[in-house]
Amino acid sequence: MESILKKKHYRNVFYGLVGLLFFISVILRYLVLPQFDNSLEASFLKFLALVLDGFSISLLVSVLIGGFVFWVTPDIVKKSVMDVIDPKEIGPLLKKATSDSRTWIYKGACGRYTRSTTLPMMAKSARQEGIGRDIRIILLDPSNDLLCDEYATYRRSLKSAKNGSLWTKSKVKEEVVATVISALRYKHEEPLLRIEIYLVNHFSAFRFDISDQYVIVTKEDSEAAGLKADKSTYFYDSYIDDSRLSERQSKRVSYNKKIPLDGDLNTSNIKDLAIEIGVVNEIDCEELDLEYVVKCVNVPEDPYS
Repeated sequence: MESILKKKHYRNVFYGLVGLLFFISVILRYLVLPQFDNSLEASFLKFLALVLDGFSISLLVSVLIGGFVFWVTPDIVKKSVMDVIDPKEIGPLLKKATSDSRTWIYKGACGRYTRSTTLPMMAKSARQEGIGRDIRIILLDPSNDLLCDEYATYRRSLKSAKNGSLWTKSKVKEEVVATVISALRYKHEEPLLRIEIYLVNHFSAFRFDISDQYVIVTKEDSEAAGLKADKSTYFYDSYIDDSRLSERQSKRVSYNKKIPLDGDLNTSNIKDLAIEIGVVNEIDCEELDLEYVVKCVNVPEDPYS
């Protein structure tokens, strides 16, 4: 029951079904059955009294059972809960957390959702409230050819690979470079955002977004379910520790110069920019589709849309 009520879609279906069954039961009891037995006829007041009697008893029993379950549940179980969330719930949950959080940690591969949604929404919230945000982004190191090639192979093996363009080593690098440049642009243009970028030399089948309210763990497959752990739970704190350990083993991107805005950023200057930032070298740039990188920075697309 708890797992059903926690999910909005299931909750709405459950309430609708219960309401429908209750309505049918009332019709059968007070309109249909009396047609076959006159002794079953009842007035509205009697019906209301029966409903109130049943409600009072049900309320008392529910409170007693709920209190009993709460007291006998060990504290370690209460603090170690993770909820399974449907693929269609991931986007709304991330957006809800983004608008309310003052800190954000992303650990994944390319950060497409981060550059298209997380950064713009947190920048907007910071401007509206006049309160800063701290963002830490952990991505793959695009200068590691073997890592990018292995990740591209992994993405091609997923069911979702049939949709969109083919994942290659160059595409992985293009996506990461676009996210890094986007994050640096927000870092320079939005003084209320403090953004730190880290590049790691390993990847996982999982990625996570940590907000002030909960952590959302997802796979690199849009059709896969995710996991959610609320703040102050064991798993929430564990994922924060995991991000700290990854940062200690990664390369930090240090670049404080201005990033060209939309219209100023083009294929002629993005190559020099990527090399100056230090995410890729000149040889790598020759293999990249720079027009695609410019498009990803200037017109980012939400992968959950």
